[in-house]
Order: sequence, then C-alpha cells, then structure tokens
Amino acid sequence: MLPRADLNQTRPPASLEAATTLVSSTDARLEVFRRLNQIAIGRELQGTVDAMLDDGTYLVKVADATARMALPVGTKVGDNLSLVLIAKDPRLTFLLTQQQGSAPASLSTTARLVDHLLQSAPQDGTPAAVTTRTPLVPAPGALEPKQVAAALQNALSGSGLFYESHLHEWISGTRTAAELKQEPQSQLTASLKPPAAQDAANVDLARLAANFRELGEGAQKLVHLIREAQLPAAGGATDADLIAPPQPALPTVEPEAARIINLQLNTLENQMVRWQGQLWPGMPMEWEVQEDKPEGGGAQGDPQQSVWTSTVRFELPHLGDVSATIRLAGDRVHVQLSTGTEDAASTVRAFGGLLAERLDAAGAPLDSFTVNRHGSP
Repeated sequence: MLPRADLNQTRPPASLEAATTLVSSTDARLEVFRRLNQIAIGRELQGTVDAMLDDGTYLVKVADATARMALPVGTKVGDNLSLVLIAKDPRLTFLLTQQQGSAPASLSTTARLVDHLLQSAPQDGTPAAVTTRTPLVPAPGALEPKQVAAALQNALSGSGLFYESHLHEWISGTRTAAELKQEPQSQLTASLKPPAAQDAANVDLARLAANFRELGEGAQKLVHLIREAQLPAAGGATDADLIAPPQPALPTVEPEAARIINLQLNTLENQMVRWQGQLWPGMPMEWEVQEDKPEGGGAQGDPQQSVWTSTVRFELPHLGDVSATIRLAGDRVHVQLSTGTEDAASTVRAFGGLLAERLDAAGAPLDSFTVNRHGSP
C-alpha cells in the first residue's frame, strides 16, 4: 500500500544552488594580489598590455595574472613591458625599466645630463685638462724637484676632480672644512650666495654631515617617496602601482660647474688625469698621469705591484720640444725621452748617468733610459 500524500501539510522548499559560482571583483583582485605577491622583490618580469579601460588604466598580463595598472601616456594595447618588482607593502609596486611599442623607454635625467655634457663639452674649445694659472715655481732658478712635486700634487688635489671623495672624507672627519672650501665647487657655491647666506650654508652642511652619519638603508621609505612623487593619478583603483619616471627638462648647469663635471667624466672615461699650466712664468707644461694594469706578477701569492705612467711635455729654451715618459713599477723606474732634434737628443743622453745616480740615491733605481727623436722608434 502506497503512503498517502498529505497535500495539506506544509513542507519547506528545497534549497536552490546557483549553476555557477559567483566571484566578486574583490575576490578577483585578491587572487591577482596572491599570485603577484609570490614573486621575489627584485625579479624582472615581462608583461603585455591586454586592454585599455574607460578610466585610463590598463589591463596588463604579468606572471600568469592580469593586473590593472596606470601606464604612461601613449601606451597602446599589445605593448611589451619589462617590469621589476620593487615593493609589496603597502601595495605591489613595479618599476618600468623598458617599454617596447608605442611609448619606448628613455634615459633618466642623470644619464641624459651626462650624455649632454660629454657631447657638448668638446665643441666649446675647453681642453679636457686641469688648468692652473699660477706657475709651479716663480723662476727657472727655483726649480727644486720637491717643490715642483708638491705644487703638482696640490694642483690636482684641489682641482675639483676628487671633490666627492673629499666630501666623504670631510663627512667621516678625515678632512677639514677649510680644505674643502679651497676647491672650485665650494668656491662656486659661495660666489652664488650673499655673505649672510654663507653662514647659514655652513650650518646646513654640518647638519647634512650629521644626517649622513645616521642614514641607514631606508629602502622602504624611498619606495614611498618615489611613489608619491612620480606615480600618476589613476582614474580608478589599480591592482598594482607602476613607477615610470617622466622625462623632465635637463637642469641648468653653471658653465664653470659644467666644465668641472666634464673633466670628471673624461677622467673616469679615459682613466687618465691631465694637467696644463706653466712650469715657470712663460714656460708652458703639459702633464698626464695614469695607473696601468699590472703586467704579470711576482712569486705565487705575492700581490701585484701598481704601475704608474707619467708623461710631461715642455718647450724648453735650448732643447726645444721635449717630452718624457716615466714608468714606475714598484720601486723601479723606466724613463723614455723624446726630442725634436738629434742635437737635443745627444745632449740629453749625456746626462743619463747623472740621472741614474740621482734616482738610485733616492731609492728608485733606474732600470732603463732611452732617448729618441720624435717619430723615431
């Protein structure tokens, strides 16, 4: 017998389930964050612009996830991006290092300024050398080697070529402020300020030095500062921030400051220091010095000795055009002279023995001494 169906009894309706699971936009963004958050900071990734939204943001596919980002003006769908993850907190932040497509990446302001200085300086006729107006010695009779050596050292040390390293020495307490003020950069800064502002500048420099001593890594703070300063305002919320530095105009550089910077750049590029001035009044002199890579070495385990090459050029009253190249390897000296005439070469050769005696007495034995005419082997 079949059970009777009680039609009058009320029964709760069966629960209904949706045919598909509904995912909120918030859940989708959390999934994007979860995937991207697994990437290590500093890793370089490749992204592709998939779509542009109505609010001006873009959908970028990166690391098997689609993130919403604010990209530079001119970006188009299909552009390829090279991204570096630089921060995860409080938001995922990428640095745009290269963009292939409609909006190619360009050099930073610093790189463009360096390129501008390197390209423009050779055109203004300024020699790529340190120049000194004061002669090294007051007269030919006062030509003492120690005095000339000290004058050349001071000319290079105070030329401004090594200002940044000297600034570091001052901050660490191994160089005085008075010594630092003798260099062109400090004098240039002082000349641009009224006297009342110079005392305040000294206070600021002392405060800056104190801050440098206490400065730590500060990487996270730097990320926040960059984000606040450079991140363009997006029309809507994004899944990740993108730092794409703009291309501001090159800063104005004072001519004298530009000359010094160019000298520094040339020194770094050529690994050579050049000096031009007067040996004594009316006697021009050119000097070049560079450190060469050591060739070979001593016994196994012994450190290789530094090798320095120094070249001087004169226009002497009796000998004419003379150049001398001195190569110092450890405590051994090699000298090569070049003259304009054979008579001058013969005169110089006659004093080779005296030169060897003087160098040997100074503790730097003369290993070789050659004299040739210009252009001869």
